[in-house]
Amino acid sequence: MTKNTDISVNSGVHNNVGMEFQKHCTLYLLLDNYQTIKDKKYFIILEHLEDIVFGYIDKNNLLEEIETFQAKKATNKWSLNKLLEILKKITEVSQTILDDPIPKSTSFSQTNYFATNNTIELKSDKIKKVTYTETINETKSDVKYSDIDVNIKNKILKGNKNVTFSKIDKINIKTLSLKFVDLTRTSRNQIEQLYGKSKVIFGNDIEDHKAAIDTLLFYLKSIESKFNQGGIALLSDKTKRIESKEINKVFNLLTKRKLAYDFWREKEKEICKALKITFLDRTQFELHYLNSFDKFKDLNESEHKKIFDFIENNKSIFGKHYDEGDCILEFYIEFNKTKTTTLRDLQLKAVVSAGFIEIKSTI
Repeated sequence: MTKNTDISVNSGVHNNVGMEFQKHCTLYLLLDNYQTIKDKKYFIILEHLEDIVFGYIDKNNLLEEIETFQAKKATNKWSLNKLLEILKKITEVSQTILDDPIPKSTSFSQTNYFATNNTIELKSDKIKKVTYTETINETKSDVKYSDIDVNIKNKILKGNKNVTFSKIDKINIKTLSLKFVDLTRTSRNQIEQLYGKSKVIFGNDIEDHKAAIDTLLFYLKSIESKFNQGGIALLSDKTKRIESKEINKVFNLLTKRKLAYDFWREKEKEICKALKITFLDRTQFELHYLNSFDKFKDLNESEHKKIFDFIENNKSIFGKHYDEGDCILEFYIEFNKTKTTTLRDLQLKAVVSAGFIEIKSTI
């Protein structure tokens, strides 16, 4: 087994040059595949074994699939000679993954990508005056090693004076895939592209697509800054992961916030009339109402949790009403009859209204 104790595994933490592209590429890949993977259990790792790692877990909590990405921003086209050293490293990563002690399913598989935002052009030696070419770009964005012409494969495996492929490398290179990522060259424009991609994926389900992307970038920055424990890169190191449940939490929170905005815009007059919220108090009420959705998730916000639990435990009230304002009013009255809170009355009404929306969306 390869024990890859190496101070270089933390080099990404020390050197952030190029890391912006890797984070943006990670979100690009996540959004690109979101509809396919949204119901799966998975994790993402940055700067750990490889630039980007997506790991997929089966129902028995075993690793069933790994996708790694060596992600490189480029201003010029990639030729085979420029790629050889990278391809050699990718074959070594493939072996490291096989040697990693993380429990794997019997159907475990891995795909190891070289991903870039510029054209990849691979050419064979001349065979009977013919040169075979494989081009990966926006018109053909994914090419597996197995699908590359055998004459180009032979040129790859021949290496050069600096790069040679061992027998094990020649087996592991079968997991290679080459990918064109349609991201622009500047960091600022890449982020704008991600905002647009979020709009395409989630449409009107999310109110603030900028907030979605910025929040996920914050998570990725938090894991990239953590050192590999003991200088050993292991897939089981959870300090370097962002897991699917955290990603889903971000999207669910933003989706519910959209529901909350929509409900307020549609029912403001009805709710304020039922709860007797004056025009002077409406701005403050709306602020408490919208903030409540974040505070329901915060374990330190015990008063919000108490109100949320009350509504959760008294769902039968939903079955007594046809009108949202009347239903919220009954939750407010019943809470005051049986519970106490340190919140002011205006805030209590706002939190009850937010809890009503949160629970109503689950029934």
